[in-house]
Amino acid sequence: MANLFEFGPFVLNARERQLMRAGQAIHLQPKAFEVLLYLLEHAGNLAGKHEVLDAVWKDTFVTENSLTVCIRQIRVALGDDAESPVFIETIPTAGYRFIADVTRLEEAADTSGPPEIMGAKAGTSSVSRRTGLGILLAVIALAYLAVDKFFITQTGNEGAVDTSVFVAKSLDSDRWENSIAVLPFVNMSDDPDNEYFSDGLSEEITNLLARAPALKVIGRTSSFSFKHKSEGLREIGRKLNVKTILEGSVRKSGEQVRITAQLIDASDGSHIWSESYDRTLTDIFEIQDDVASSIIDALQLHVGTVPTRGRPTESPEAYALFLKARVAANVFDWRDAEALLLESVELDPNFAEAYEMLALVYWILPAGTTVIESQRLMSETAAKAIALDPDLVLAKAYYHAGLPGPKMRLRAIEAFERATRERPDNPSILEGFIFLLTEFGYLHEALTIAERYIELDPLSELANYQWPLTLYAVGRTEDAIAALEFANRSDWDPQLYRWAIAGVNLVENQGETAIAHVEAYLQQNGYPDPGWFRDLVTGGRDPETGQAYLDRRIPEIVAAMAEVDDVNWHRGLISLYLYFGYLDRYYELVLATDPVDTTWHPAGAHLWRGSIFRRLGSTAHPRYLEFAKVMGVMDIWEQRGPPDFCDKVDGQWVCE
Repeated sequence: MANLFEFGPFVLNARERQLMRAGQAIHLQPKAFEVLLYLLEHAGNLAGKHEVLDAVWKDTFVTENSLTVCIRQIRVALGDDAESPVFIETIPTAGYRFIADVTRLEEAADTSGPPEIMGAKAGTSSVSRRTGLGILLAVIALAYLAVDKFFITQTGNEGAVDTSVFVAKSLDSDRWENSIAVLPFVNMSDDPDNEYFSDGLSEEITNLLARAPALKVIGRTSSFSFKHKSEGLREIGRKLNVKTILEGSVRKSGEQVRITAQLIDASDGSHIWSESYDRTLTDIFEIQDDVASSIIDALQLHVGTVPTRGRPTESPEAYALFLKARVAANVFDWRDAEALLLESVELDPNFAEAYEMLALVYWILPAGTTVIESQRLMSETAAKAIALDPDLVLAKAYYHAGLPGPKMRLRAIEAFERATRERPDNPSILEGFIFLLTEFGYLHEALTIAERYIELDPLSELANYQWPLTLYAVGRTEDAIAALEFANRSDWDPQLYRWAIAGVNLVENQGETAIAHVEAYLQQNGYPDPGWFRDLVTGGRDPETGQAYLDRRIPEIVAAMAEVDDVNWHRGLISLYLYFGYLDRYYELVLATDPVDTTWHPAGAHLWRGSIFRRLGSTAHPRYLEFAKVMGVMDIWEQRGPPDFCDKVDGQWVCE
C-alpha cells in the first residue's frame, strides 16, 4: 500500500502520520488526519458518511457531527473552500469526494535514519506512541483552526444586532431548500387564560414539523420572541432566515375549538395555504396532524412517511395540564412545571410525554434535598416514559444519563449523542450535548453542535450563551466577545452560565461588564447590598493579597446566602480563583468538594469551566488529570478518543 500521497502542494505520509507543505508540517487532529487519509485512499470516488464513520471511528459511537468537524479542519488546513472546492467536494446528504489529482508513491527504504519529505524530517510514529514530552507537545499543540466567521451588522436601531446573520456557513445552510417559523397562534377566546392552549398548539405543531428531515424549523424560543410585536412577516422572515411563516389563531369555548392557520411566503407576504378547523378538544391531535401534513404538501416536500402526532393521552384535562407545564418550563418556572406534570400523570398514568417532560424538569432543576434524589427521580420518570412509549428519544437520554454507578458520565454523553443523531432538531437535546462535550474536552465538536443550535433557534437565550462560550473555548476570542455583546444587549439572564460569562468578561479586561451583570442579578433577586461583588473583584485581583482576600471573603458571603443557594454560590464564587490565576488553590477547593456518584455534582461545572478557560492553564495544571480521573472522564477519553487538548504518551495521559 502506498505510504505517500502527493496532491497539489501537499504530501501526506501515512506511515509517519504527517501532512507537509513546502517542507513545513501542518497540524491536524488525529481523527482529521485519518479522515483525510481515507479520502485520499478513495480519491475520485464517493466516500459515504457512514463508510467514513465506520472506518475511522470503528467501534466508537459518534454522530455525523464528528465527521463534519474533521472535514472542516481539513479544509482549513488545505485552504479549501466548501462552496468552490479544489480538494474536497461535499455530496449533499451522501458524503464527500476527493476531487484533486492524487499521486501515490511508495516510501523509499532508508536504514540510516528516518526518511525526509521535501526537505523536512518525518516523525517516528503516531502521536499516541511517541516518547518524549517535548515531541508530543510539539505535535499536539493546539493550533486552533479558524472557521468562517459570523458577521455582525447594525440595524440603525440604537446599535441593535441584526440576528439574521447568525447562520453558521459551516453547517451547509443551503441544504435547507425549505424553512419555516411557526409564530405563536393568537388567542381569540373570550378568556385570556386560554392563551396556554394557543401557545401550546403552536409549539406542538413546531415540534411535529421539526421531524420532517427536509424542513428547517425554527425553534420555539425564537419564533415566540415576536409575540405581541408588530414586526412585519418579511422582517421576521429575514431575522429568522426562513422562507415561510405559519401563523394562525385559536378560539376555544368549552369543548369546542376553532383553529385557523395560514402559510405565508416570507419574501413577499403571499399566501401559500390556509385552512380553518371547527372541532372538539378530543380532535386536537388530529388537527395538529392535518396542519403538518398540509404544510408538507404545500411545500412539496418529499419526506417519506409524514410525521404524525398520534394520541398521547385520552384525557383533555391531563393534556391541558401538560401544556400549562410547558408554558411554565419555557419561562424557567421549573417548580410550577413539576407540580402541573405530577397532576397530569395522576389524571392519566399512561401519559408518556408528561413523564418525559417531568424527567426534563429533574434534569434541569434538581428537586428534593440532594442531587442524588433528583437523579433518581429523573431516571425513574424517564423509565416510566420509555415503558409507555419506547420511541421517546429524550426520555431515553435522561434514563441512561441518570443511571448511577461506574462509567456514569460515559453513559450520559453516549445517550445524548444518540439522541442528537435521532433528533437533531430538539433544543433540549442539543443544549445538554453541548454542555457534556465541553465538559469532557471535545471543544470543536461542541462548537459544531452550538452552531447548529444557533441556526435552528437564533434568539434562544441558552443558544446565545452556549455559542460564545464554545467559541471562546476553541480560541476564537474576538468572535466570542462579539457574540456576547449581542447577548448582553438583551434582557436575558444567563442562568446556568452566569459565572462563566462573568469569567470571560473578567479575563478579557471587561470587569465593569461582569460587575454590572452580577449586580443587576443581585438586585433583581432581592439580595442586599450588591456592592460586595465589586469589592470581591477588586480585592481578588491583587496578585499579592488576592488569594488570601478570597479565602476570607467567599466563606463569609456564602454563609450569608439562603441555605438552598449556598452550594451554587460557593460553586460560582470559587471560580474567581481560576479567573485570577490562583490555580493551586482552585484545584484544592474543587477536589475538596468530594465528587459523588451523580451527573450534577457541583464539581462538574468546574470541569466544564476548566475546558472553557484552558488558556489560563487549567487543563495543563498537574491536578487537572487528578480531577479528571476522580470524575470518571478518563473512561470517556479511552472509549471515545482523546479530547482536543490531551493525548496518551507511553500509557499516560498528557494534557496542555
